[in-house]
Amino acid sequence: MLFVISQMFRVFDRRGAIAALLIGLFISFVANFTWLILLLVFAISSHLATRAWFNYKKTIKVQEGQSGERGYTNVMYAALIGIFIASFQGLGDLSFLPSLPYFLLFAISFSVVNADTFASEIGVLDKKVYLITTFKRVTPGTNGGISLLGTSVSVLGAFIIGLTYSLLTYGTFNYYPVLLITAFGFVGNVIDSLLGALFENRRILSKGQVNLFAAVFGTVLSLPLIL
Repeated sequence: MLFVISQMFRVFDRRGAIAALLIGLFISFVANFTWLILLLVFAISSHLATRAWFNYKKTIKVQEGQSGERGYTNVMYAALIGIFIASFQGLGDLSFLPSLPYFLLFAISFSVVNADTFASEIGVLDKKVYLITTFKRVTPGTNGGISLLGTSVSVLGAFIIGLTYSLLTYGTFNYYPVLLITAFGFVGNVIDSLLGALFENRRILSKGQVNLFAAVFGTVLSLPLIL
């Protein structure tokens, strides 16, 4: 069903949809349905950001795919740290593993990716874009470019994941985890911009690798506050 829906609305291309299906099955198996719901919220909200003002983005040639669909490399790099965290959740009964709030870490990792998606997909609408390393004016869509609009909506992208986590975990709005997830989603997005300016522009890292490392750093940096 999810595979068919993703194809109908062109969320992913065919290989991307297969990758997303396999990831969803894995998450459901090693964790539980709550984790899958958060994953679905991420997929839906990031796709809505991708599709926002899509015709305009096509005119300036910064659109994702032909209709906003994402390929399997996008899917894998975005989910890799989440898969790693979910694997530890699945092995949670083993005594030698640390007792960590794995679902919270899972949410933080996706808040970074969602924040970056919102920043890049909606931030390109802002004509005042500056390179994060030099603050020189650059063209919208430049790797490492930041803007007031992009920075603002990155917080919204992270907040959506934080709110989802809170509702799934507590059944209500719990301000601390929402604030924590939102904050580190934003921090991870800033790291993404730095990595983009320093490494992606020089073709040392790909876009997917930048997303992955940003999610890793954003998640790891949160550990002192959740241990």
